[in-house]
Amino acid sequence: MKRLLTLSVIFLLTQLFFSCATLDKLNSFSASMNKKSEDSMSKKNQDTDKWDIAKLDTARNVDYLSTIEKDVILEMNKARSNPTLYAELYITPRTKKFDGKIYNDSIVTNEGITVVNECISYMKKSKPLSILNPEKGLSLAAQYHSSTQGETNQTGHTGVDGSDPFSRIKKYGTFKTAGENIDYGAKSGRDIVVQLLIDDGVSSRGHRKNIMNKDFSSTGVGYTKKHKAYGSVCVITYAGGYMEK
Repeated sequence: MKRLLTLSVIFLLTQLFFSCATLDKLNSFSASMNKKSEDSMSKKNQDTDKWDIAKLDTARNVDYLSTIEKDVILEMNKARSNPTLYAELYITPRTKKFDGKIYNDSIVTNEGITVVNECISYMKKSKPLSILNPEKGLSLAAQYHSSTQGETNQTGHTGVDGSDPFSRIKKYGTFKTAGENIDYGAKSGRDIVVQLLIDDGVSSRGHRKNIMNKDFSSTGVGYTKKHKAYGSVCVITYAGGYMEK
C-alpha cells in the first residue's frame, strides 16, 4: 500500500498570517503510480466540450514550463472557474473506488471517503474565481525548490539553502500575498490538483484554500520525477499583487 505527501504554506503580508501543514499530514489520492494514470492529460481527456480551454490554458504557450507544469495550471483554472463542474467531473467519480480507507485497491488514506465528500460539498458551495496567470519568477522559485528536493530526497518548505517560500519568491519579484503547495508522488496535472483539493489528512485544508484563494492571481509550477522516496515532487507557488523584478 502507498502513502503520498502534500504540504501547504501561505503568507499574507497584509495580515501577517502564516500556516503550514506538518510533515506527518499525508495525502493519498493519486492513482496507482505503477500504471498509466486514469487522469491522463491527453487531448481526448481534456473535456473540451465542457471547458473554455483557450481561456483557461493560460500557460500553454510559455517556454519556461514543461507539459505537466502547464497542465497543473490548467487544472487549477478549471477548478477556480467552475468549482461545481470540476467536482462533478473529477472528484465525485473517486467516491466509487473506496474500500474503507483504501482507495483504488492500493492507496492508504487517512480519512477515507469522508474527506472526498467534504471536498465535493465545498466545491459546490464555492463561487467561481478569476483564473491564475503564470509568472516566470514564481516558476523559477518553484522549480528551484522541486529540483533541489529531488536531488537531495528532502521534503518540506525549507530549501536546502535554508530558504523559505517567500524568500525564494522575493528573489524574482514582490508580492502582497503569497503561498506554496507541495505534492509528492502524483504523476499528472489533474492528479496533483485533485489530490491537493481533497487534502486528506490536513485538518486546515491549506492546499485546498491555496488553490481556491480569491486573492491569488499569479502562479508558478516546478515538477520533477527524480525524488527517490516519492517518485516526484510538484511545487506550486501563488501570489497576489505580484510584480517581477
